[in-house]
Amino acid sequence: MKKIVFLLSLLFVCTLTAQSVKLAELDSLFDHYEQHQAFFGNVLIKDHGEVLYNRSVGYQNLENNKKNTLNTLFLIGSITKTYTATLILQLAEENKLNLSDKLAKYYPGIPNADKIDVEMLLRHRSGLFNYTNEEGFIENVSQPVSKEAFLTKVKGYETVFEPDARYEYSNTNYMLLGYIIEDASGNSYKKQLEEGILRKLQLKNTYLGRPVDNRYFAKSYLRKGDKWEPTMPEWNTDWAWSAGALAATLEDLAVFYEALFSGKLITQESLEKMLDIKEGYGLGIASFPFNDKKLYGHTGGIESYRSTVGYNREDGLLLVQFVNATNYFNPNDISVQLLNAVYGKPLEFADFSRTPVEVAETVLKTYEGIYGNPEFPLDIKVFVKDRELYGQATGQGAFPLTPYSDTEYEFKQAGIKMSFYKKNGKQLFLFKQGNLKYDFIRQEDN
Repeated sequence: MKKIVFLLSLLFVCTLTAQSVKLAELDSLFDHYEQHQAFFGNVLIKDHGEVLYNRSVGYQNLENNKKNTLNTLFLIGSITKTYTATLILQLAEENKLNLSDKLAKYYPGIPNADKIDVEMLLRHRSGLFNYTNEEGFIENVSQPVSKEAFLTKVKGYETVFEPDARYEYSNTNYMLLGYIIEDASGNSYKKQLEEGILRKLQLKNTYLGRPVDNRYFAKSYLRKGDKWEPTMPEWNTDWAWSAGALAATLEDLAVFYEALFSGKLITQESLEKMLDIKEGYGLGIASFPFNDKKLYGHTGGIESYRSTVGYNREDGLLLVQFVNATNYFNPNDISVQLLNAVYGKPLEFADFSRTPVEVAETVLKTYEGIYGNPEFPLDIKVFVKDRELYGQATGQGAFPLTPYSDTEYEFKQAGIKMSFYKKNGKQLFLFKQGNLKYDFIRQEDN
């Protein structure tokens, strides 16, 4: 059996320095993005606290011709979950809660509350339905939602699987963790965030929700034909809250991650617990393999904001990337090129003659499921996260699938192509990678 390669191929180097990073090539790369108006956002690479590279591209407010700067604030989406997990671990260290506490201790009316514990919520192993997957969700997202109204919705959902049976990403888990933080601490989530993280680290450019002073806040844009338009609807961040409502600058997020991994926020024991990865996810954090390297971090998506943070414990590399305009190409491509520049691999310039397309989330969700082929050693799970399609082979990290039509998807960095089709009423996809070619069938349809 030929070896199946799902990981990005990056060359190994022992040390990182400003001189070793391909600064000129990175500048040329981002000039290329800017020339094609393909990317609005900010990027940052640090090594043990030293800035190796940073760059701003595109506009924070296109209508006012105001460009992004390193002081621009972005909504960071699900990276918020790492902050929420940190607050939970702090409360556990203070004996104000236990990771083994059952959800029933706080909210007994939620299905399976007597079987779900705090750690299962942190690890996305609760089996609770993801509220952002609810049909018609996006139609109400611009309206506020109260805690009481949200809990009523959750109590009415059917569970997806038995608690701790498997991993499945659900924003519901982290909304509930925000409420548990309030119950266990006696503070509002906002106040606990300020006391537990922001004031400790003197982070003055991190906010829960959109900042009131929006002079430095990036608007969210979506590509429509040959131009960018403001993303609609605009979320009321009540719907994201402890699962994805933080706004920050590159540097503030970098400082948070540096502090987290250096023991300034939680103990070493708690950190190791957080980084105990199961099925690609720990406690509010994921792992991203790059051949012989492993980065810990998270991604986020809300409206057209896309964010990425990754930290390599072995060499001190920290990567932060914010995007406020999407649908031209997958922002993951940018992260790959940044890492190529750091680890000595040639940079690849995007070919804008063939560009990705926008696929409705309703279409993406029709492909969700676990697919298998008896001749292939791994199953592949297909799921939607932050309005994007992902694949995940058994025991490996998730990879984003860039759409080139409603049915054609690619993960270029590993040479993976997946074409979805129906046969005899069953959902399949044709998987191609190099010389490999397999038809996968959705197990639920067998």
